[in-house]
Amino acid sequence: MNRMSTNQEVKMNYFKGLTWDHPRGYRPLQAWAKADETLKVEWDIQKLEGFESHPIDDLAEKYDLLIVDNPGIGEAVEKKCLWPLEDLLTSEQMAYLRETSTGDSWDSYQYKGKHWAIPVDAASQVCALADSNIGIAPVSWDDVLLLSQEHEGRVALSLGGPHALLTFFSICQSLGGKLFEGHCFVLDTRTAIQALHIMQALYRRQNKALTSLNPIGLLDEMAKGTFDLCPAIFGYINFSTPDSGRRVKFYNTPHCGDSTVHGSVLGGTGLAVSSRCTPTPELIRHIMTYVSEEMQKTLVVENGGQPANILAWKDKRANDLTHHFFSGTLETVTQAYLRPKYHGYISFQDTSSAIIRNGLIDGLSTEDIVLAVKENHRKFRLE
Repeated sequence: MNRMSTNQEVKMNYFKGLTWDHPRGYRPLQAWAKADETLKVEWDIQKLEGFESHPIDDLAEKYDLLIVDNPGIGEAVEKKCLWPLEDLLTSEQMAYLRETSTGDSWDSYQYKGKHWAIPVDAASQVCALADSNIGIAPVSWDDVLLLSQEHEGRVALSLGGPHALLTFFSICQSLGGKLFEGHCFVLDTRTAIQALHIMQALYRRQNKALTSLNPIGLLDEMAKGTFDLCPAIFGYINFSTPDSGRRVKFYNTPHCGDSTVHGSVLGGTGLAVSSRCTPTPELIRHIMTYVSEEMQKTLVVENGGQPANILAWKDKRANDLTHHFFSGTLETVTQAYLRPKYHGYISFQDTSSAIIRNGLIDGLSTEDIVLAVKENHRKFRLE
């Protein structure tokens, strides 16, 4: 009887999770799963592109826990893939997450009045500069333009995948532009053209071999010495403490005149519980311990993770360990723009990014690129 009871308890407390294949995405989760002996959580790893190519409902049928990004929450909820946190957590636990999550990380997983993932990783576009002749990080986008003239081929934009659009959004934010109102893309043409003029000027002087790379690929090339500066790129903590190659330091994104406005787009990841899962008290305790202040500023940082807890971002030891990755970018991350989550946004993001990237490659006019992006939005807008 006791053996049967124990076996049943073990089975109830065995969970499968899926995360992404960068060390930042799996090492901290695996470290905590190994350290917590009260249950068994097995984390599978999948390429980042796999999350885009595999429908969320397929993944939710196979896994209890999913690491998700905030723009995809709308699709996941519409497909009834996830548990709302309101059904799993106490009001005290919800309040803790609301109060301690960095920037808009907590709100980024809200959709239709409920929350669908616990922030475990906070990120946004920031400015990346490798140890080089450039020396000091640019403060304004005018500084970036000047550096690209003085150091031909050593400054590059992040343009691969969805990042051409996200770089465009970052500059528009610094210019004071409003991007969306609900599901409507309301960016004014003047701001859009200004942002694209900046991108065109920088793209003309950058190493074209870097055009299609994602942020990890770009930072790898920066560490190797291929180029020195990317003014708006999603930060990766491990490049602050490299095992080999040049160290990359991270700073607030440049401004466009108002030094208090650092345009950026919120990224990061959340931990969601799939609708196939039968959560146990042990699982909830496991997850909430992982996002506690102590765990976020010790185990997570020590294993190459990028915590979501604001207290970890402000922790002196965590900053000393990472050459001030957190304190150097916190102002930008806390201001970062929260993208829409409506069903159809991801398709708009991917296709619009291709429009901007191809427009830069082909030398199209800024007016034609803006017109194409606005027309593209009409195809994917949820009426």
